[in-house]
Amino acid sequence: MSNKTALVLIPTFSQTIEQRICKGIHEELADTSIRVLNAPLGYLPATDVPIDCISWIHSVLQDARPDIVLAYGGGLAFNASEQLYRQVLKCYGDIPIINIGFVLSGVPSIVVDNYHGMLELMRAVVSRRPTSGFVYISGPVQNEDSRLRLQALRDALAEHSRSDDLQEVIIGDFTSRLARELFESYLDTQTNPAETVVCSNDLTAKGVLDALRSRNYRCPEDFWVTGYDDFEYAASVQPGLSTVHFPAKDVGVQAAKLAKLLLAGDTDIPMTTEVKGYPVWRGSTGDNHPGLGDLDKELSEQWALIHQRDNNARKLTVLRSFQRRLPIATILQETRINLGDLQIESLNLFIEEVGEDGKEYLTEIGLEGNRHTRIREQTYLPTSFLETETESYWLLCPLEVEDAHYGYLVARTTLIAAEFVEFIAPQITDLLHTEALQNKNESYRLQNELNERMASLGSLVSGVAHEVNTPIGTGKLAASSLLDIVQVLRSKLADNTLTKRDFDVFVDECGEYAHIIYNSLDRAADLISNFKMVSVDQTAEAKRQFDLGEYVNSVLSSLRHQIKGTPIELHVELDEGVIVNTFPGAVAQVLTNLFMNALKHGLDNGNRAGVITFQLKKLNRGFRLTVGDSGKGASKEVLSHIYDPFFTTTRGAGGSGLGMHIVFNLISQKLNWTIQLESEPGKGFKAILGSQAQPAKEEI
Repeated sequence: MSNKTALVLIPTFSQTIEQRICKGIHEELADTSIRVLNAPLGYLPATDVPIDCISWIHSVLQDARPDIVLAYGGGLAFNASEQLYRQVLKCYGDIPIINIGFVLSGVPSIVVDNYHGMLELMRAVVSRRPTSGFVYISGPVQNEDSRLRLQALRDALAEHSRSDDLQEVIIGDFTSRLARELFESYLDTQTNPAETVVCSNDLTAKGVLDALRSRNYRCPEDFWVTGYDDFEYAASVQPGLSTVHFPAKDVGVQAAKLAKLLLAGDTDIPMTTEVKGYPVWRGSTGDNHPGLGDLDKELSEQWALIHQRDNNARKLTVLRSFQRRLPIATILQETRINLGDLQIESLNLFIEEVGEDGKEYLTEIGLEGNRHTRIREQTYLPTSFLETETESYWLLCPLEVEDAHYGYLVARTTLIAAEFVEFIAPQITDLLHTEALQNKNESYRLQNELNERMASLGSLVSGVAHEVNTPIGTGKLAASSLLDIVQVLRSKLADNTLTKRDFDVFVDECGEYAHIIYNSLDRAADLISNFKMVSVDQTAEAKRQFDLGEYVNSVLSSLRHQIKGTPIELHVELDEGVIVNTFPGAVAQVLTNLFMNALKHGLDNGNRAGVITFQLKKLNRGFRLTVGDSGKGASKEVLSHIYDPFFTTTRGAGGSGLGMHIVFNLISQKLNWTIQLESEPGKGFKAILGSQAQPAKEEI
């Protein structure tokens, strides 16, 4: 069995059960030539998803050509359906698979006997509590482990003819938080609560102990509490928790033994292997648990705290490097010493990229910051993985977030540091994801700025169409009336009934209608002239000299229609003679965005009564242009993000989050002006613009 690889699939390294299973596998295979690659992949989703969404990392792992797969299905599929879990296992084709955690039909399975260890514990408790009632706090309804543990309690009570002493079964979810809430509610509603609380796991028992303390009950004097798992916190809570030892390490050992048989070609193997737990007695049932002496325990705890403190300091240093948002290669180079001190011997990133030629590439980045890129033909693992390491754990962690995946990392570490490797994988993914989003957002931003500019121009088009319609309509009506009186005059001339008075009336009406037509056409021509100037400016980048007050009026003439029929007034106060030499299109864009910002955000799209104000003040060295509204205003938090791209308070009402971002960019980068915002909730909003030569608030 030379050069064999065992792939271990687990959801995480952060939980005790996974750590113990992996330790059992590792120790059992340590003296063989079988290499172990651990892959913490996260939990499968609770709702079925297309297998394509999660199969990419399994394709990578299959490329690593493992000879056998050991999958902790009890963790991976904790919330998922068996169907989805089976689809995942199918990704490995004909590679032999051992399932851990529950019986999976057709697949060799290693399971924990959740019944007999619990039955042994319950028999002893029932016999020692002859007058007590019992309450059971379960795990999720569909959980088979919790059901078997409950059955052990029922059978122990039945053996003593005490089935009626099980007063209630409370449905929990294996967490301390819910267990505490449920048991506090139980205590509050029961006159004579059951004095023995049997919990489906240790975390549930911890929640019960917390609830008892909150109600000033004592354990074990007033209540007995038992759990199931015997993880490290079972001995740490006060009082120590009587429980059933969950043989996670033994499960790993049995899985590794079965793997060795399969790799040796043995086909006569059991389809189901059960590993039994056993009771552990502590203070929550009035027992004393033998252990270290007080001095030895104190020294051991002190040493553990010092070691943990030093490791925490190293971890903080590494995390601060990630927070600086430096390039990943730089971060790895900076942190390699601390990672080494944390017993992370090697760490390599393999980032998937698509080149300009359309081919898939794999970029490798090591702790030294060195990069190597090649066409991705198959999964690449460091050559040192070919060596058998008795003390090291090999991990392969996916670099994925949401629906995006960027590759994977491969690390060699100790069991105690494996959790931190798994922890920094999402930090690395976040950097890759942020960089990808920034590139994508920049593309979106450029496109949306163009769209915003065209929308602004569209608003002007709509405005001029609306405004021009009125004088043209008036002119048409006057022309029609003029034609009518001309026809009347012709009729009177034809039948010789025209009088001098009729002719005088005709002349007066002709003059009046001609005046109306002229004024209407003049107004339309003025509007079109203003629009032509602004629209040309909007689509051109030419810099020119113009009167700012006149230009503001030109822009507003195309925007006034937006507030017709609303309880909003437009107040305009513009000093004459403010001559600027700048980009008029950018000015029009800024004015339009500020006007629409006041209308949409400040005055609720015209549904709120108020005033929009444009005030231009000529200063000794420049000008001050104030655009404000009397609307609902903005909080300090909103103001702190108002220039951020895609930030909006009206996302569901059509806000794009680019209006003020574009205003800031145009003012600061193109117009070379200043902008200052003043606002409070309920007190309106004001944007104060000025030239760089003069502070914006001068003479206020």
